Amino acid sequence: MFKRVISHKGFLKSVLSLGLVYGIVLFLLQWVFRSFHAPFLNITNVLISLLAGLIAGLFISYGKFWGKLKQQDHRK
Repeated sequence: MFKRVISHKGFLKSVLSLGLVYGIVLFLLQWVFRSFHAPFLNITNVLISLLAGLIAGLFISYGKFWGKLKQQDHRK
């Protein structure tokens, strides 16, 4: 099932789009909770937030496509 999900059309696009959105939201939330402190704006923090967002996007997209394929299998 894992191979079917990751090879499904649109899976990578979904991972990238959700990951980018989650990464940006995560970065902004962390920056807000640090009171817009300027030293927080470095490349390391940006990359870590984007990587965390991509990981979250991967899990969310996997669940979404897994459920979609399970419903298609159940209908057959």
